Amino acid sequence: MAKKKSCQNVHNPRVLSPIERELYGWVNAEVFTQSSVLASEHLPELRREMRLAQDLASERDYVLEAAGPSDRLPFRALEGRTHFLWVYAELFTRLGVRLPFSNFQREVLTRCQVAASQLHLNGWGFLRTFESTCLHFGFRPSWRIFLYTYQFHAPPPGNGFLSFQAYQGRRLFDAFEESIQEFKWHYFKVLPLPGTRPFWVDDERKPYPWVYWNSMAREYRITALDPLETLAFDFLQSLPVGLGKKSNFRCRWILDHSDAEVGAFLDSLLVDMDKQSRFDRLR
Repeated sequence: MAKKKSCQNVHNPRVLSPIERELYGWVNAEVFTQSSVLASEHLPELRREMRLAQDLASERDYVLEAAGPSDRLPFRALEGRTHFLWVYAELFTRLGVRLPFSNFQREVLTRCQVAASQLHLNGWGFLRTFESTCLHFGFRPSWRIFLYTYQFHAPPPGNGFLSFQAYQGRRLFDAFEESIQEFKWHYFKVLPLPGTRPFWVDDERKPYPWVYWNSMAREYRITALDPLETLAFDFLQSLPVGLGKKSNFRCRWILDHSDAEVGAFLDSLLVDMDKQSRFDRLR
């Protein structure tokens, strides 16, 4: 990642104006101390180091802009200005997220009404690992299965970053990292190439619910699955069985390694005949 000012113990208090308090007063005050350490001069190098889009031809569809000194993550575009997307550098450099967000990612964010930048990096880790594992085994990632497995987790005192944690008895993966904080200072804006309509606005140029921080973010619980979904969930839950507590079946291991390594590892889990039988019934 591009060299930048260290974010350790960086807290820049930001006093909100009366209008800002009205708009963002529900947000945890700690969030407003977290100014981005990525300045404009860091973005060209960062862009060279990371892959932003699903394909190289689409890279030019996105324009990067550094956060201003008074900008903070919950802030929306001003009236009449182009809508932008707040993102973290680590989404691309560590988790392999690509623009545009996949249909699965957008469905989960939409159902929970949570902004992409409001979701903690560990929450994104669960999304990406679930999606990657489903795709490897050849079935479509299901937002219903994901939200049957995971519930919202809001670290105290709340109204800040949100994540996911598994419902009791439904755990699939270990967290990307037990304690990860630095991403909160590594954010910047993504804007569309002038004259284009970005994937984060609808036909009327209105932003989708997952674009800006939302006080209405909520748990969207799926209480029951249909038979095919149940089969897929049971198959996924069977994969880490027998690996032990200190296994490689972790978000970080899967996202940090090459597709070939991850594929070989996941395929090796099918040596159990019951798992293979469940997988065969899914195909």
